[in-house]
Amino acid sequence: MKKLIRAIVVDDESNSRDILAHLLMLDGNITVLSKCQNIVEAMDAIAEFKPDLLFLDIEMPGGSGFELIERLSKTDFNPAVVFVTAYNQYAIKAIKYAAFDYLLKPIDLDDLNQTLQRYRDDFDKHRLKQKADTLLGQIPDFQKLKFNMRNGVIFIDPEDIAWFEASGSYTILHFQSRKDEIVSVSLKDVESQLDGLPFFRISRSAIINLKYLSRIDRRNKTCIIQKSDKIFEVQGTPAQLRILESK
Repeated sequence: MKKLIRAIVVDDESNSRDILAHLLMLDGNITVLSKCQNIVEAMDAIAEFKPDLLFLDIEMPGGSGFELIERLSKTDFNPAVVFVTAYNQYAIKAIKYAAFDYLLKPIDLDDLNQTLQRYRDDFDKHRLKQKADTLLGQIPDFQKLKFNMRNGVIFIDPEDIAWFEASGSYTILHFQSRKDEIVSVSLKDVESQLDGLPFFRISRSAIINLKYLSRIDRRNKTCIIQKSDKIFEVQGTPAQLRILESK
């Protein structure tokens, strides 16, 4: 008889949580103990249920998956961790280096089953305590972006930005929850700060946050950026949109 696996799913998107939980329950030997939308909820659920497996999104408002790993490394909790991300270029090198498992969104059922089988074959090798220090030593520091302005300096959490727009030698920062800001740096200089973050340049004048990309409109050559009730329609070039579609 297969070992019963006790799992927790952590993802800020409710649809993603529900889909993954459903796929896990299809296994028949997995129970999903909790579905959490941020790392605060996750810490409480882990303390309560002490799961075997933690399915963890990377980029979430209020704290990244890496921050949760750092917190867990200072506790007695020791789940195996499977990162779940939509960005195959984002931190995968660090995850592979630390021998953590990961799944790419949208989740393929065969990939999920292979991950579960690897865990069953030798679950002790995947335990957090054996891998956390290695992983945390490989990922970059998650610092705020820093941009010069006419009257000083602004520090920005990357997750707050929906997209960047070139305006001559300046750049307009379009936010999800506050008014736009203009910084005294070119879009090229902005792009140099975004290495390893989920942003993509869709034209000479626009860089979008992939976290909030909801649709690509080939006919109108636009990307629809949406978070909560705020929607942006950003013009791209056909070549860049084709690259984005293939990612």
